[in-house]
Amino acid sequence: MSEPIYVVGHQQPDTDTICSALAYARLRKNKSEDVVPARAGALNPETQFVLDRWDAEVPLLLDDAADEQLILVDHNEYSQTVTGTEHAEIVEIIDHHRIGDIETSEPILFRNEPVGSTATILTQLFDDANETITTQTAGLLLSGILSDTVVLRSPTTTDRDRTVAGRLADIAGVDYETYGKDLLSQKSKIGEKSPREMVLSDFKEFDFDAHQVGIGQIETVEPSVVLGQQETVLEAMDDVATERDYAVFLLLVTDLLEEDSTALVAGPEIDPIEEGLDTTFTDQESFLPGVMSRKKQVVPFLEEAFNSTGP
Repeated sequence: MSEPIYVVGHQQPDTDTICSALAYARLRKNKSEDVVPARAGALNPETQFVLDRWDAEVPLLLDDAADEQLILVDHNEYSQTVTGTEHAEIVEIIDHHRIGDIETSEPILFRNEPVGSTATILTQLFDDANETITTQTAGLLLSGILSDTVVLRSPTTTDRDRTVAGRLADIAGVDYETYGKDLLSQKSKIGEKSPREMVLSDFKEFDFDAHQVGIGQIETVEPSVVLGQQETVLEAMDDVATERDYAVFLLLVTDLLEEDSTALVAGPEIDPIEEGLDTTFTDQESFLPGVMSRKKQVVPFLEEAFNSTGP
């Protein structure tokens, strides 16, 4: 009996990662393949809401992927993968982020497209396979798109995302604006977490020219829930930066209604952050008007700033 292939997203999984794993596993199972949806961490409140809303199973928690076969979705950097990925066989990658550092011993299918959500790409894969998208699968894919693009308001949103979201909403039988507001309301439940859980709830690690940088993001309609406990949040960030020996830990507290972010920073190398974001931090805080996307409005500029400083 052959071993299963696990479809898994990044650590600190978000809705797009979880829904993409579920949807792609379903597509591959339709071809009678032994493919299992998996996750690399706990579900956040928004994702749990989505799975409950569409009566979908919770993906298997994969603690260690060593010696397993993996399909990576929504990421392609070792710093973001499930534990043991360096000793696993990666057979496929589907993503919408920058090209990272993952290497394979043989050629694989690597599909990476500049769209707002991995779920947008997966919708196309269903079409390419001439597979019907069920109501439940449409609901999951729509959730991934709306979550990652902040209900199609993020600067990462493309016309293709909008077209696909409209089509999926029709299949799922929902108004995407109304449903999107329900998703946004779930994001505000971040205040129920401890400060450490908050800062690591949507978190990614990057290697910028030998500088280890952590970048977290909290998207909420009530930023005061986070900023009102700023002192303890910064203490948690300082602890994480020290434990993991980060050059810097940047946290974006993104106001989904005002469409801007307040940035908090910890760690010794703040200068490249100020240079990259063209801002100045006072008491570890800076306001970033119009900034909503970590992927498009933050990561490329920080990478350039750190690369110019050298290791």
